[in-house]
Amino acid sequence: MNNYGFLSRLLKLFFLILISSTVQAQYCVSGCNPNTFVNSADPNTIEYDNLISVFHASLAKEKDGSFKVWGQVSNSNGTSDLLSPTLIAPSNGFNYIGTPLRVAAGSVSNTGHQFALLTTDGLYVWGTTNTLVSSTIKTTSAFGKITINGKTDGLPAGVNPSDVKMMFGSYRTLAIVTCSGDAWVLSFNGSKNGDGTAEGTTNNVIWHRVKTSLAGNPNLDNVVAMRGTPNALFALTSDGKLYTWGTGTYINSGAAATRNYATEVSAPIGATPKMIGMTQGGASLLQTYYLLATDGKLYAMGDNSNKQLGDGSTNTSTVWNEVTAVSGSNTLGGNIVWISPNEHSNYANSATINVLTNNNKQWAWGANSGNMIGQPTASAFYDPIYMPGNSTAADGLSLTDEVIAVETGGHTTINVKKCSQNFGYVGHRTNGSMGDGTATNSNPTSFTYSTSVLIVCGTDLGPKSKDLKICSGTTANLNNANLEINSSEVEWHATNDANSPVITNVTAMGPGTYYAFFTVASGKCRLVGTIVTISYYLPTDPGNPCACYNPGTISGTAPDTKLGITLLKRAGTNSPDNWPMVRKSGHIALESNTKGFVITRMSSTEISSIPAPQEGMMVYDKTAKCLKIYSDGVWSCFSNPACP
Repeated sequence: MNNYGFLSRLLKLFFLILISSTVQAQYCVSGCNPNTFVNSADPNTIEYDNLISVFHASLAKEKDGSFKVWGQVSNSNGTSDLLSPTLIAPSNGFNYIGTPLRVAAGSVSNTGHQFALLTTDGLYVWGTTNTLVSSTIKTTSAFGKITINGKTDGLPAGVNPSDVKMMFGSYRTLAIVTCSGDAWVLSFNGSKNGDGTAEGTTNNVIWHRVKTSLAGNPNLDNVVAMRGTPNALFALTSDGKLYTWGTGTYINSGAAATRNYATEVSAPIGATPKMIGMTQGGASLLQTYYLLATDGKLYAMGDNSNKQLGDGSTNTSTVWNEVTAVSGSNTLGGNIVWISPNEHSNYANSATINVLTNNNKQWAWGANSGNMIGQPTASAFYDPIYMPGNSTAADGLSLTDEVIAVETGGHTTINVKKCSQNFGYVGHRTNGSMGDGTATNSNPTSFTYSTSVLIVCGTDLGPKSKDLKICSGTTANLNNANLEINSSEVEWHATNDANSPVITNVTAMGPGTYYAFFTVASGKCRLVGTIVTISYYLPTDPGNPCACYNPGTISGTAPDTKLGITLLKRAGTNSPDNWPMVRKSGHIALESNTKGFVITRMSSTEISSIPAPQEGMMVYDKTAKCLKIYSDGVWSCFSNPACP
C-alpha cells in the first residue's frame, strides 16, 4: 500500500467535502432568522416568509421556531376553519414526524386555500385540493405527507429537507431554493417549469430544475431568493443577477412575453438588489415586478392596471422606474427597508404592495380589494398612502406608531407595531382570518389589534442582539451579543420575564438560552425579551476556530486508528499486525524504527516574535514545554480537550 499516495488522496477528499459543506451552509440560516422585516440587510439570507398571508388565511413562524396557522380551511382536516393562531403540532391534529422547518401556501379566491409544511421528515400538505399542488399528488384535503415521483419526502432528487433554504407558494405553484443555490419548481399553471417543458399530465406532478435561456440551457445556479405569482417567477442570485420566467414576463426591455427558461432581467443602473417581489392583478396575466435596492430605492416594472407601480397612472411600463411619493412632510423613496406585495393569491384586481421605511412607517398602494389597504372604496385603486388604515381608535394604528413588520395577502394586510404582542389586521374579516377567535364577516377599513398574541420571528420587542458560539471548555461574554448602540440600556435574564432576577455577571456564560431586556431606565419596551443562545461550534460550521483533539479511550472498546504512515513495510488488515488499526484511539499513526517526528522547537519569546503568524500554525514551546497552536490571535497550549 502506498501510504503517501493514500494520504494525499484522503486530504484532497477531505478538502472537497469541507468546501462543499461550507458552500451548502453559506446562505442557510437555522432557527429564527433575524435578517427580516425592518432589520433586513444581507440580500443572501433575508427571510421573506416569517409571515405569510393568502386570501383569508395566514401562517406565522414564532421566535421559538414553531409555526402557527389560522383562517379559512386551515384546520388539519383541510375543510374547517381555525379562528385563532393555532400551533401546527400533532397535538392539534397535524400528525407529522420530525422537526418543522418551513411553511408555504397558495390560494385561488375566497374559499380555495392549500398549505404545505416541510419537516425534517418531508413535505406535508393540507387544504383545498388542486390549489397549491396537483390533486394527482394530494387527493384529499386532510393533513398528510406527499410522495413525488417516487421520493417519499416529496422533494426533488438529491434534495433533503435540511437542504431547503426557501419554500415559496402561490396558486398551483410550489418552488424551493436550496442552500447550494439550486432552484426547483412544482407547478401546473403559468408555463413556469423553467426548464423548457410544457404543462401536462406528467410534468405537473414532478419537480423541475430551473434552467437559463443561455446557449445549452445550463442550470440556474447561485439562487438566494425566488418569488412569484400564479403565472410567473422571479429569482435573485448571490452575485446580484435577476431572472424571470413564465407568462406575461418583462425583462426591462421590450413587451411582455411567455418565457419557458429563466431569462436575465437587467437591473436599474446603479442598483444593487436587496429584495425582489411580484404581484399580478389583471385578467391579462401580465406581471408586475419590484426590486428593492440596498440604498433604499424601490423600482417597479410591468402591468399597472391596479396602479401597483405607484407612479400615479395605470400605464404599463416595460422598464424599471423608481417609486417615490410625498405625504405632507413624509417622503417615500431612498428610505425603504422592506417590501411585501400580494404574491400568494390568484384573484383579479388584487395587485397590491405594502412597504416599510427606515423610520418604521408603512406605505401601501394598488388595489383595495376587500378594503385590504384600509381605504373606504373596496373596488378602487390607490396611489401610495402614508400609514394606510390609520385611525383614532384606542386599539388602532396611529400616525405616530412604529411598524416593524408587514405582510400583504389577497384580501387582507397584517402588520406588527413596535412593542405590541398583538398583530394588526385590516381588510376582509371572515372565517377566522383576523385571528381574534371569531368567524365574524365584516370589512374593517382601519387596523385593529384586538387579535391574538403572536410573537413573530424577527419582530423582537427587545434589544437588538445576536447569538454566540463558543469552543468546548470555554465560556462567552453576553456583552458581545449586545448590538444596541447604547449598550448600557440592556440587561440579561435567565427567563423571558422582565421581573425575574437580572444576571449580574455576564462575562463567563456557558451554553444555554438567555434573554435581553431593555432596562427600566431606558424607557423602552419591556414586554418580551430578545432570545439569545450560546452554543458550541459544530465541526461543519464555516470558520470554526476551535482547536481540537480527542482524549484517548480509558474504558470500553477503543476505536481503530484509520490512517497511518509506516516505514516498517506493514499495513492493512491482511498483515499479521493489523496496522494501523491496532494503534487505538488515534487520528493518524506514524511508525519508524529509525526516524522521529520533529516539530519546530522555539522558546516562548521566539514564538511571540514570529511575524504574521497564520491561523492553525503549530510549534513546540521549549519554555512552556507544550505543543502550541495559533488561533483567534493568540498562542495556546494543547492542554485541554476542545472538540466541538
